[in-house]
Amino acid sequence: MFGRLRVQKTVARDRGCAGDGAGVGGRAWRAFASLLLAGLLVVANMGVAFAADEDENLVDPAQRADNSFIYDTTIESLFEQAALYDNRTVQVEGEVIGDRISAGHRGGYWITLTVLDVEDKSSISVLMSEEQANQIDSYGKYGVTGTILQVRGTYHQACNEHEGLPDIHATISSVMSKGEEHPDVFHAEDFVPGLLAVLIGGALMGAFYVVRERTR
Repeated sequence: MFGRLRVQKTVARDRGCAGDGAGVGGRAWRAFASLLLAGLLVVANMGVAFAADEDENLVDPAQRADNSFIYDTTIESLFEQAALYDNRTVQVEGEVIGDRISAGHRGGYWITLTVLDVEDKSSISVLMSEEQANQIDSYGKYGVTGTILQVRGTYHQACNEHEGLPDIHATISSVMSKGEEHPDVFHAEDFVPGLLAVLIGGALMGAFYVVRERTR
């Protein structure tokens, strides 16, 4: 009898262990399934977000170019990257040279703006109003530095109103610095080498004359 009881206890203990093992396995499976589901949800959300980004980055060929952005650039860059700036709002700075020319029936004046770098001769025509042109106090030439202007307006790579030449139709013009005259200054020391050359030449001519008279 005692033997039977020991056997029944052993069987019951084994069944309990088996039950505990099944419970642990069930909990592990449920945890794995939860993690798998969470991963699938994350991947699905990433796919939706990526698709949304793709839709936002699509180029609409019917949409007109946004010209509200101002390109703060240089006159040199306008010629080096003309297609990039064509029909865009640009802002450049330069010295006014030459003279102003009436734009005729359309009103305003044409002026020429050149780069500040003396080694670069790049320049561009600018169409501006009479009020803007009156801001200019000096036009660059020999002995004169022209007014330095900062001009903002629409750049045209080939303007139909300007015989297909590049230009800027100014909307805003600001004086950065006024013009300045550079009169020639007399420096007597600059004539010393020439005067010495004349004196030496006269002395040589006199010596040659004396020698020639003695040999007669």
